[in-house]
Amino acid sequence: MLSRLYKYVTCVVAICATSSFTVLVLGAGIAAACAGGGGEKCEAPSVTTSSASSVTYNSAYMNGQVNSHECETTYFFEIKKSTSGTWEKRTTHYAVKSSFSEPVSEWEPFLQPETTYEYRLNATNEGGANQGSTVKFTTLKEAPPGEKPSVTTEAATEISTSGATLNASVNPHGLSTTYKFEYGTSKGSFTQSTTPVNMGSGKISEKVKAAVGLEPGTLYYFRVSATNSAGTSLGGELSFTTSTTLWKIKETPNPKEATDSDLYDVSCSPTTKACTAVGKSTVSGVESPLAQRWNGTSWAEQTAAKKSGSTHNRLFGVDCPSETRCLAVGNYQNSEGGPATLGELWNESKWAVQTTPVPSEATSSELVAVGCNNTAECAAAGSAIVKGVKTAVVEEWNSPTWTLSTVPIPKEASSSQLDGIDCLWSNFCVAVGRYTTGSGSIKSLVMFWDGTEWKLQTVTDPEGAAQSTLLDVACTPTPNRCTAVGGWKNSKFEQFTLAYRFNGTSTWTLQSTPNPSGSIASVFQEVSCASETSCTAAGSWVSGSGGSNQTLAEVWNGTSWAIQGTPNPMGATFSAFFGTSCLESSCFGVGWSTNSSGVDTTLAEFRE
Repeated sequence: MLSRLYKYVTCVVAICATSSFTVLVLGAGIAAACAGGGGEKCEAPSVTTSSASSVTYNSAYMNGQVNSHECETTYFFEIKKSTSGTWEKRTTHYAVKSSFSEPVSEWEPFLQPETTYEYRLNATNEGGANQGSTVKFTTLKEAPPGEKPSVTTEAATEISTSGATLNASVNPHGLSTTYKFEYGTSKGSFTQSTTPVNMGSGKISEKVKAAVGLEPGTLYYFRVSATNSAGTSLGGELSFTTSTTLWKIKETPNPKEATDSDLYDVSCSPTTKACTAVGKSTVSGVESPLAQRWNGTSWAEQTAAKKSGSTHNRLFGVDCPSETRCLAVGNYQNSEGGPATLGELWNESKWAVQTTPVPSEATSSELVAVGCNNTAECAAAGSAIVKGVKTAVVEEWNSPTWTLSTVPIPKEASSSQLDGIDCLWSNFCVAVGRYTTGSGSIKSLVMFWDGTEWKLQTVTDPEGAAQSTLLDVACTPTPNRCTAVGGWKNSKFEQFTLAYRFNGTSTWTLQSTPNPSGSIASVFQEVSCASETSCTAAGSWVSGSGGSNQTLAEVWNGTSWAIQGTPNPMGATFSAFFGTSCLESSCFGVGWSTNSSGVDTTLAEFRE
């Protein structure tokens, strides 16, 4: 059975005031969706200025933390000399939409030696603006003539079956310097190296890299080495594993004049190679539903339907139980009030809007994931704001009618939502998400449909988890087995991938999932299982302090999870998978990437 997605996004307030749909994102620079919902107001961001790091004679990293409270938030640093009264504002960035404090940083490369500076962090959202405290640091003396290079080994990128790009930072300190990368398959043993490259005699740290050819499915260790007339410096040792299967970017269409185009989910027909991906695009501030069709060779844009009288339409989940029929869900919004549930049916040739119920007294509602057990029976999951409280929602589709289901809510929950769902039979569905306790803790939410009613199930948090959430689930028949994925955070707000295995009756077992070397935050957004012993989870990860989001894919072979190499579009500041669908050995991962101008474009990658 094909998987669907779910996540955490919260739409752009200026565009749609109340969507509760959320995607768990890791890095800054994402402009996806809309904060708040149904009468909820944005809380002003919480801001902390942290100590400077990597201070040299002419550069330093300014650091801090921003809690956006799940609202669209921008932040910037400002800096001045301690002896000067003039603050200088630096670049404005988008903060991570999260309920936790997330690390932010910015490199300041043009400082004066032996000078004391002050800086502070500022953040603003619809709820207001806050400013962190002022932090001081003093730059070092200028590097004297004859100093050997300063070097830092950085995480490998563009990892594939046959190679990777090795990265580092090198400061020549004014002397002609050459650098190379040393690598090998044993820790501490570097049997190979790249051709030395002369990088000149600059006085600031510069990014360097080298592409290397490697063996598939192999663990490699590497470091940077730089040499000038004063000596040789060696960087720290990092590692990565090449993939056993290659993912390739497949070109996808983007609507003309769109400032942002995002894909949230994909579903491939179990009998053919045809796939359908859905999302949204933004033109002149108006969000429209996005649908694309893969015919086995290329992607083509479809015309998704729009709710009559609406100003915004978004599709977040899709399932295609046959080659000629797909069901998609999301929300729509008019000029007044909050968003409401949206369902669309593609039946051989075109998309048509269906009538979906809205919970009584709901001020906003949406469906974010859908799972079908045949062409006439499906279930969709999401949430609604009812009397000011976010509440999990399930709707059942027995062609052609949608009806609301009654779902159980944990007694200790102050709010709840469902983010993923999958159905094998009329008496076998699993839905996952999260709920918040009265004390503010975030817990994974799991429930099972037995053909008569939905019942809560229990999962055990990872040891040391302060927060956890499940974002998607995928199940396979004969025997009935399920895999649920998401992410969790410890007390230090470090974030890790999360996966559980369901035995088909009542027991969920926590699985061990790797996180990329050098990752400071990793998450699974969606999972798809082609068979009982073959599942693929897709999401994203962030490398190093201030690093950008990168695509992440991991495969479970029935025994263990392993990372696969996935490319990221050239020049992208943000790349992530939000949906995946697999048939036997082939898989599609979809999402979006953000370029240096801050524009989102659709992203699709294929694995054969």
